[in-house]
Amino acid sequence: MSDAQDFAKAIAERHRNRERFTLDMPEGRAGDLTFGYAAQAALLPLLGAGGLEIVGWKIGLTTPRMQQMCGVNEPIVGAVLAGRVHDAASGPARVAVGDYVRLGVESEIALRIARPFPGGEVTPAEALAHVDLACAAFELVDDSAADYARLSAATLVADNAWNAGLVLGPPIAAAALGGLAGRKGVLTRDGVVVDEGSSSDVLGDPAAALAWVTGHLARQGQPLQVGQWVSTGSIVPTRFVAPGQAWRFEVEGLAPVELSLV
Repeated sequence: MSDAQDFAKAIAERHRNRERFTLDMPEGRAGDLTFGYAAQAALLPLLGAGGLEIVGWKIGLTTPRMQQMCGVNEPIVGAVLAGRVHDAASGPARVAVGDYVRLGVESEIALRIARPFPGGEVTPAEALAHVDLACAAFELVDDSAADYARLSAATLVADNAWNAGLVLGPPIAAAALGGLAGRKGVLTRDGVVVDEGSSSDVLGDPAAALAWVTGHLARQGQPLQVGQWVSTGSIVPTRFVAPGQAWRFEVEGLAPVELSLV
């Protein structure tokens, strides 16, 4: 496999067969993020059933804990597809664990884009001024039981940063929330606290993550669109889930997002 299209086809085939992810990047490409994003773009149309429209973006590996977990040292981006968004605004979203190879949840703040961005880089404050709604969210990730010792940032990127969906909690007006930094996040499973974190662990401020992805996507020729959601990065590390569990994530100032696994 020497090009991005071939690598994307191999990834898609493993998804179709529900196989463990054991692919290595083609020779000489392990650190090539440009190749990884080219493979990601080629993969998205191959992902099968469900709406394939890009309705948002996830930012991954934004905290030191997540970077250490995956053995990489920079953020990455993946697309959120229309067929993979779950509404938990009025009650827990229900997700079937058996639909995935190995399903995990990441506890995040999600932001909805309200106004088009100008070209070029933006500051965190400028980026946040383009947002109308904010909510607590679970990003669904499927790592396909990958061997973490063989990971690279480019491998993760090529597999759409492992995004398997987005669960959106009850939103509020972003202007009412004010700044995003310094907000405590608490993750519970079946009513028991399993982890805590701070939104400041996400690149210092989730607004900084939004500014980063705004510039990244503009350079890729895919600027953020009005109505798209951005999942800004996991406040606590990924937790892998099992049927019968009930998960809840609450961020200071936001209503909790809830997820029921079947």
